[in-house]
Amino acid sequence: MKRIGIAIWIVLGIGTVRLGWVWIERHNGDLRMAHTLEARHSRGSLADQNDSGTAVRITQFYAISGEMTDADRNTICYGVENAKTVRMEPPIETLWPTATRCFWAEPRQDTTYKLIADGFDGSQASASFQVRVKPAPPSIVFMAVSHKEIQKGDAVTVCYGVAHAKAVRLDPIGWGLAPIAKNCVRFYPPASMKFTLVASGADGLTDTDKFSVKVTP
Repeated sequence: MKRIGIAIWIVLGIGTVRLGWVWIERHNGDLRMAHTLEARHSRGSLADQNDSGTAVRITQFYAISGEMTDADRNTICYGVENAKTVRMEPPIETLWPTATRCFWAEPRQDTTYKLIADGFDGSQASASFQVRVKPAPPSIVFMAVSHKEIQKGDAVTVCYGVAHAKAVRLDPIGWGLAPIAKNCVRFYPPASMKFTLVASGADGLTDTDKFSVKVTP
């Protein structure tokens, strides 16, 4: 019985170590994801610098994602102590002094955010970070083909929708189409062939979808 008890304690100890390791890994991942930069504080006087109990302090200021696409939303969080007023540059949200608060942000280009907090004693603190924004990749949201087999001279209708695309074309015929959310086009395949719908976006990114049409005499 004593040996069984020892074995149980060993198993429980191993489990605790593993759980602790998982927690550490997740915590480290959250820290990397937070993209928190060191706050840059400025004090009105040497007395303010030495008096941490009354000087304004930024306790946190970060974005959940340091890099995103221009189709995404981001979350910005901040917290201050001993602050009379709080403002952010660029001013995308009305702020007020609080220990912790988060809100949505939708930058469409690389943006540097700066938080400025003014204290009751005249002290001031600031912190900043940058969010990098890249173009969202194009995507073909849907594609539907009316017929996969036709007689020569008959028409085929293709309906499609794209997102974040600058241009759309139908290969191999090289037919330029509208890069919109919903569109249908009609054409007459001269012979059996494989077609590719190509949606092109920024930075040369593409998305494709394929279909075949069999043409019988």
